[in-house]
Amino acid sequence: MGKRELWVFFLLPYFLVVGLFTIMSYLNRQAIQHGVESLAKEQLQATAAILKANIKEYIEAKGSPEGALDKFSQLEDVYFMALLDENEKVIDWHSRFEGYLPFSRRNRPASEFWVTESPVGSVFNHYSSFKTKNNQVYRLYLGYSLYGLDQLLSRSQKNFYLILTIIALAGLIIFAGIYRLHQSFQRATEEAIRQAEEKERFKEISGFTAGVAHEIKNPLNSLVLLFELLEKKAPPEFSRLVSQGKAEAHKAAAVVDRFSEIIKPLNVKKEPIILNELLQEEISSLHSLAESRQVEIELRAPKKIGLEADRLLLGRAVHNLLKNALEVSLSGQKVLVQLELIKKTAVCSVIDQGPGLEQERAEKIFEPFVTSKENGLGVGLYLVRKIVEAHGGRVNFRKHPEGGSIFTIEIPGGQDA
Repeated sequence: MGKRELWVFFLLPYFLVVGLFTIMSYLNRQAIQHGVESLAKEQLQATAAILKANIKEYIEAKGSPEGALDKFSQLEDVYFMALLDENEKVIDWHSRFEGYLPFSRRNRPASEFWVTESPVGSVFNHYSSFKTKNNQVYRLYLGYSLYGLDQLLSRSQKNFYLILTIIALAGLIIFAGIYRLHQSFQRATEEAIRQAEEKERFKEISGFTAGVAHEIKNPLNSLVLLFELLEKKAPPEFSRLVSQGKAEAHKAAAVVDRFSEIIKPLNVKKEPIILNELLQEEISSLHSLAESRQVEIELRAPKKIGLEADRLLLGRAVHNLLKNALEVSLSGQKVLVQLELIKKTAVCSVIDQGPGLEQERAEKIFEPFVTSKENGLGVGLYLVRKIVEAHGGRVNFRKHPEGGSIFTIEIPGGQDA
């Protein structure tokens, strides 16, 4: 599954769920609001009918509307009430909020019911009229506060945002997990393909190398013996040429040996070692080369680190990295070797100040027969990787921000010595 398919696979259901939840929450709030308003409407209609009958009886008995609302001022569900004449002039009114009556002739709609905003929240209004026996028209205004509905809708909205946030976070966490698994699977797949291709390539190279080594090594040995015989019998004026030929034959034999070496399986013999001591030994072994190139090697190891490893093989891997670093360094530069323990993993870094590597070449430096040196064979770094992986570790390369290269060996199982 590619990245585009992964995003589509996740985002479509994710936004579908969020969208459906938003719509359902909105419809739910609308249903609650409609239900409460319907209930308030029915209640106000019934209350208004009772009040109008009582007020009518009071006016007809007293002959005046004054004080008609007094005995109804404490009705529990009615927050505002007013009695108006036929010209909509307020005759008497009562409010549960002293000094405030949310009624305006100018803004009153033509309908019998409407909702207005007030300092106490939404108010559901009812406005109707009635006549007395002498055909005198009066108008009754009632206001029912929807404060409870406002609170209910506010809580509903808060719950909506809370649940939406939880869904969003859960979705992002799930996606992050799926994405990481996908990336891990892709890396594992790519690594498996790379290893399969390398194994096939290595198989071909191994067969070729074994054949070449067999065909060349024996004649080379004979040639070395011949040069040794000539050294004893050749005139003095030819001794230098004979020695040079013998050296070239040895060099050719060494090249064949190095090619033969990479096709042999590693026989790792682990033993307890102190990495600090191993690094110091390899640095000392390259003292002459460092001195000749006028390059300083510095070891930084704050504490002793122990490890179960093959001393000879791991020493050779470190030796190859150090030698490469020295060969690319210029006079007056420094090669830094750092050793540290990170979460029970021994981490050794070799840092040089050389020219560094281009990214295209850096991606292939651990493959066999890939080299940037004029006289290199391209097996040194391959053997480093082979040795480190045989110890269950890994080796990687990165460019130094200030120039140069950083080669890092990571081997699990490290501990304080």
